[in-house]
Amino acid sequence: MGMREEVLKIIKSSIEDYKLEESASIKFSPKEKVTYVDYLNTKKNEVQKIIVDLDDFFVVNYTPNQKVTKLPKLVGKTTRIKLGEKSPKAIVSFRSYSKSGKLPTEIHEWGSSYVMQRALRDNVEFNKKEDIENDDETYNTLRNKIFYNYQDKLDKWIYTYFQQQKQMLKKYAGPSWDEFMYNNNSFVEFFSDYIKEKKLFKDFGDPEKGKQPVRVVKYTEWNPADIYAAKGMSGIKKKLDKIFTKGKNGASLGELNSYLIQLIDEKKLVGISLKQIKDNARAILEVRNTKSTFKDPHIEDKNFTMSDIKFDIDNIHIGGTVSTYIKFGKSFGIDVVSSSSDYANLSYSTQITGAAAQGGNSPVAFVNDLMREMGSNITFLNTNAEYPRTNEEFLYPKSNTKIKYTDKHYEKWFNFLKRYFKVQDSNTKNYDSFSKYISMLYRKGKVSGGAPAAQTKLMQLHFYYDTLSNFSKNKDFWLRVLYLGMKVGKIFAPHAKIY
Repeated sequence: MGMREEVLKIIKSSIEDYKLEESASIKFSPKEKVTYVDYLNTKKNEVQKIIVDLDDFFVVNYTPNQKVTKLPKLVGKTTRIKLGEKSPKAIVSFRSYSKSGKLPTEIHEWGSSYVMQRALRDNVEFNKKEDIENDDETYNTLRNKIFYNYQDKLDKWIYTYFQQQKQMLKKYAGPSWDEFMYNNNSFVEFFSDYIKEKKLFKDFGDPEKGKQPVRVVKYTEWNPADIYAAKGMSGIKKKLDKIFTKGKNGASLGELNSYLIQLIDEKKLVGISLKQIKDNARAILEVRNTKSTFKDPHIEDKNFTMSDIKFDIDNIHIGGTVSTYIKFGKSFGIDVVSSSSDYANLSYSTQITGAAAQGGNSPVAFVNDLMREMGSNITFLNTNAEYPRTNEEFLYPKSNTKIKYTDKHYEKWFNFLKRYFKVQDSNTKNYDSFSKYISMLYRKGKVSGGAPAAQTKLMQLHFYYDTLSNFSKNKDFWLRVLYLGMKVGKIFAPHAKIY
């Protein structure tokens, strides 16, 4: 057994002895010259014992004529030690990380884009997940720059990053492919700024007839893609310049989508929507919103009827939980949720059962428009400021002029939805019992499962009343909400989805 293997054996044994399996992990540099021990900073004292164990078998940071070894302390982000008295010495680097909160979407999407750039632009090959960890430039940038404040979350995303670049390069590898860049900005950066400047129009309107123009409000409402690769960028840029200057005030969304569809059909452009992929799951890449794919065949093949669409909304009256579900057979779903710890609007998150990655969120504004387009007497706007934040506001809504609804509305919604509750408990006997339950949550104050959860439950009550009173027998409405979340349809940009 070589020295490296002996060092590794001792480190693994120490991690197990000090019960550090959940807070310390081992990684290696390229060619395995350096062994890294990444550890949670709150476990520093236990990890310090690993250095003592290593010194028992080898001499740590040996220098000639040194009678007593002074063991290094774990200080700062990185502590590097050398083992042995003779060259070549084994090198072990201890790297600390701190436990963070929820990982913001922009962080993991930045990581996705960066790894894609390394694969596309820098031609770095990642043939297995470990290649990302062993490439110093890639891993150190992810860990110390992109995930700087969320280093404990990085390892959960490495497999996703590997699968994303693998699936993309299967179809779009080669020297003629490069990341889409327009005036030194990526596709997402360029169009995000272009949309912020109010230059992309769904409809230019007709001022003479009093018809107002309709603009795309933000990039993510139009396009779920996080990174684009292009072939022949100079020609693409010339055509885009013509589209941008053709309209008096900006570009037509219809014309832009048509051109992007043409490029994708000609295999000159691809935009990838990057979502987290479950470890060891098989990921596939599929193109959406081209001339032949304005619907998802995985959904259409199911031939869903209303009997396949189920509503699981019992959490409206149970505990402090705020998740409710719309299920399309066993294959797809929509989670209608919000925060249980802060005041926020509802989100409509699409789920794909058994897929390596999940769908996206249905844009709130689009769901609002769809409800009004297909239904009648719709009042739900998904604006949390219209609902109580305190028990006083719940009991006396006139105490806050922003509150639009009263007991009269809540009772009407509750009595209608009661038939959809599968679980009957003390909170569902009648509206009075439900009202006392909501009041109890409000009295807890702004804590998880308290007042924010109470507000969310009232919003869900309103949403499901408006939708189920209009669309309880209309499968097309629910399928369109599902498609909105998956960004499938003519109003969305053509893109490829890895899932």
